[in-house]
Amino acid sequence: MMSAGLHLALVKAYHAQKNRTRPGMVKIGLSPGQPKVLDYLSCHDRCMQKEIAEAFDIEPATVSQILVNMEQAGLVRRSAPGERKRAESIRLTEKGKKAYGGWVRLCRKIEAESLKGFSRQESEQFLCCLKRMYRNLTGKEMD
Repeated sequence: MMSAGLHLALVKAYHAQKNRTRPGMVKIGLSPGQPKVLDYLSCHDRCMQKEIAEAFDIEPATVSQILVNMEQAGLVRRSAPGERKRAESIRLTEKGKKAYGGWVRLCRKIEAESLKGFSRQESEQFLCCLKRMYRNLTGKEMD
């Protein structure tokens, strides 16, 4: 059996965080994959589907399915291709903005639980380490 090295610690922490987040996510009315799209759209209004895919290193087809579900739920709206010369763009609806607000509140609560007992300096250092790991693995900076 593998000892609790870095890989296992990251996997276990990720799953514990996901298990704490999911019930709140369901209450807000969000499905897996949707929170990250809401987050991206909150900062990148009227972006294209491929920009979302690139931001999260996921396939455009995966983003497409997430957006179809979000559009059906009334969280996003796609513009007609004529509004943007080359392709349709996506933006949050009022319902999407409200869901995003609920998501942010949930994340802050779980982040506070996750970092309980950490000093501010430890929390900042931990985040810097995770960002550096991401850069080492992808060659990209984390936004």
